[in-house]
Amino acid sequence: MAGAQPGVHALQLKRVSVTESLRTGDKFIKWDDDCTTVTPVTLRVDPQGYFLYWTDQNKETDLLDVSLIKDTRNGRFAKMPKEAKQRELLDVGTLEGRLENRTLTVVSGADMVNITCLNFTAFSEEVAKEWAEELFSLALNLLAQNMSRESCLEKVYTRLTLQLTAEGGIPVKNIFRLFSADRRRVENSLEVCGLPTGRIRPYLTVEQMTDFLNNRQRDPRLNEILYPPLKAEQVQGLVEKYEPDTMLSRRGQISVEGFGRYLSGEENSIIPPEKLDQSEDMTLPLSHYFINSSHNTYLTGQPIRRLAQHLPHRSANQTPRTTPTSQEVIEAIAESAFKTSPFPVILSFENHVDSPKQQAKMAEYCRSIFGDALLTDPLEKYTLEAGVPLPSPVDLMGKILIKNKKNSHKADGSTKKKLSEQTSITCSDTSSLCEPSSPSAASVQTLAPHTSAVLFPLQCRIRFLCLSQIISGQFLSDKRVGVYVEVEMFGLPVDTKRKAFKTKTSQSNAVNPVWDEDPVVFKRVVLPTLASLRIAVYEENGKFIGHRIIPVCAIRPGYHYISLRNEKNQTLTLPSVFIYTEVKDYVPDTFADVIEALSNPILYISLMEQRANQLAALTQEEGAQETDREEVSESSCYCTATRTLNKLFKCVCVCACVTEVDAQTVDELKQMKGYLREQKRQYKELKELMRKHNKKTNELINEHASRQKQLRRPALPSARFPSSDGLCSRRIVSDQDQDQDLLEQERCEKLKEQQQRQLLTLRQEQFYSEKYLKREHVKLLVEKLTTVAEECQNNQLKKLKDLCEKENKDLKKRMDKRRQEKFQEDLQITCSRINSQIPRLILYRFLPQLQSELDQEYQDKFRRLPAEIQEFVQDSAACKGKFSQDSDFLPISRTPGKLKPSLSPAEDVERSSEKVFDTPL
Repeated sequence: MAGAQPGVHALQLKRVSVTESLRTGDKFIKWDDDCTTVTPVTLRVDPQGYFLYWTDQNKETDLLDVSLIKDTRNGRFAKMPKEAKQRELLDVGTLEGRLENRTLTVVSGADMVNITCLNFTAFSEEVAKEWAEELFSLALNLLAQNMSRESCLEKVYTRLTLQLTAEGGIPVKNIFRLFSADRRRVENSLEVCGLPTGRIRPYLTVEQMTDFLNNRQRDPRLNEILYPPLKAEQVQGLVEKYEPDTMLSRRGQISVEGFGRYLSGEENSIIPPEKLDQSEDMTLPLSHYFINSSHNTYLTGQPIRRLAQHLPHRSANQTPRTTPTSQEVIEAIAESAFKTSPFPVILSFENHVDSPKQQAKMAEYCRSIFGDALLTDPLEKYTLEAGVPLPSPVDLMGKILIKNKKNSHKADGSTKKKLSEQTSITCSDTSSLCEPSSPSAASVQTLAPHTSAVLFPLQCRIRFLCLSQIISGQFLSDKRVGVYVEVEMFGLPVDTKRKAFKTKTSQSNAVNPVWDEDPVVFKRVVLPTLASLRIAVYEENGKFIGHRIIPVCAIRPGYHYISLRNEKNQTLTLPSVFIYTEVKDYVPDTFADVIEALSNPILYISLMEQRANQLAALTQEEGAQETDREEVSESSCYCTATRTLNKLFKCVCVCACVTEVDAQTVDELKQMKGYLREQKRQYKELKELMRKHNKKTNELINEHASRQKQLRRPALPSARFPSSDGLCSRRIVSDQDQDQDLLEQERCEKLKEQQQRQLLTLRQEQFYSEKYLKREHVKLLVEKLTTVAEECQNNQLKKLKDLCEKENKDLKKRMDKRRQEKFQEDLQITCSRINSQIPRLILYRFLPQLQSELDQEYQDKFRRLPAEIQEFVQDSAACKGKFSQDSDFLPISRTPGKLKPSLSPAEDVERSSEKVFDTPL
């Protein structure tokens, strides 16, 4: 019976067990019959025994399902290589055993007909035999052949984990191979799991993100010491905060989604959070600040019938109305004066009360209602004296100041005194505030409390350069309409630029329009503290969608999302624009080089040194020749000739090295392949359009021709009328023919008119289509010509750079060669001069020695002179007796030189000197 004795059968079956040698693997040489090459591999079996896989030297893995193995052969039944070259490579003398005993053949296949043989050669016979037995036992395991569903899924997972990438990941293409029937569903599943979907997922590294934040999102005006740039650790914190994929954040990478979250996050708002609250120093005197002006109080409804209230409204006309009581107004001010800000409030009364008693009553109301908040006496630290500064807003916090006119006095013609004497307009038919005189063109003035002095306007010299580029918009309207963006600047009259920039209208896209236009540049903002940048979005019909007003002094440079607001300055939920802004210090064009040198002095100094070295290299030889001329006057002619030749040689070298590169003309640019290809494409497109219109025209003409044929009456058959009544029949037929002809003629006329109208409409459509297409073609040709010109310019710049480098090298070689030749010439001249001066130097060196030897010799002769004279006298006396006998004979003296007349010492020295100098060395 089925199911009987299950325990006995369970004990008889052995589970899959992979030996340690198969799991760790052994070295084999894999070879095929159809090629002569062999591949060293490492053969392994996974721990579950599902796959036989091998890895080559390139770390590429291939596998075979163990369940597909039909047989494993070893020894004389294994396959042997047919090529002698393969046998030589496999049968090396260092390997143990015979080749057939070391060969393992694995036979596999899905059926018994289509089989495949894999051949491996081991390094020893025992390894090949062990692998053959173990693999065959794994292939015949009954439990492996009847595995459960969970084991099948585990087998699929094992197959994926065996073939990994170089980074240790599973290739997505292997997953697609398993589920090739529904690739889209697999991609969606992987995307939901946060895994790669086969496409290259773009991301930024921490280094790239740091470079982006420090170069694009950072204010270039900040000091690098007080406000150091972001470091990699800080950027890593931002990546971990905004990157949804934890694996990417751990690797220090941020995806497009995380980058988009950062751009729309709090750290990247267009206005920094510290600028939203009070961030200015409020401890300076009151004259350093501007006043935020309010508005007068008027009616809440229709005139005459409605009463005026103390609540603030801005709807007033020159109409009669009732007036609210002073007490109500003062109570309203006291109740709401410091709700939004604790800084002082300055009240400007439009006083229409002429009676002193009523004015005193108003003053009493102010004292009683305002109480201690009303500033009635000067502060102790800030007395109303000359040279004493005004109190600061911090000192006046929670105080109410009243500005009113004092007793009249003679004006001195000064604008400042006129300002202090100015009061509010007495006519109640206007809502104008008291407006200062001409000083208001520079700033808003503030009046000191209870004084007639005027605070000097703030002399601002701050200038900014503001650049804004509108990139895209998001959810601007729920309608299918076109939208556009306007950029304006408001501030001082010199800074105000109304409708300075307007984008193109998007084509029926208000959800996500994109603009690729030049940025708007406000080159100079004189007073950025009062300037505001307004970005407004409108529909194509001019209907207002939303806007945003941003103070220029608070703008963050970089890429930012800006949420729009309505007319009441309330934030809209979805509408926003994505912009790029730059804010820099304004530098006139005349001082641009100076500022560049100050901002990067090292680069400026290096450029100046390079330029100086180049100039020195050109003038070095000339300077060297001039120095030689000063030192050696004998070779002046030679030096002059050499210097002239050097100049000529230098000019020839430079002229020979310099190569001119002419810029290509427009006609030459139009002969470029890209431009000609674009022209051919446009010609084909225009020709195709004309062909389509001609086809439509022919179809329309044929249609009308066929309809006209159908309207024509066919000839009536003669058999229709009996022959006996021929005359009557002919008369009836003629009448019918006339009626039919008239009807046919009317129908033909109508058809002809209809055809003409349709043809006219078709011709108009063709005309406008060709006109629009030609206009687009002109734009495309201009863009293509611009692109070709830029490519040619880049190529010429590259060519010029290469030529410059080549010419510099050539010129340097020639100058080095000439310098070497000049050095050899100078060396020869120097050697000849030295050789000509050597004898004289030697004479000057040995002259004292020779002089002393000569003096010593003549002194010895002078000492011996008396003895020689005495000896000469004796010899002369002895010879007198014999003189008479032989007069012809004279005795030879032993000192014949003694008979010579003696010379003076000076003559001896001179003669000896002549002998010395005449003696060759």
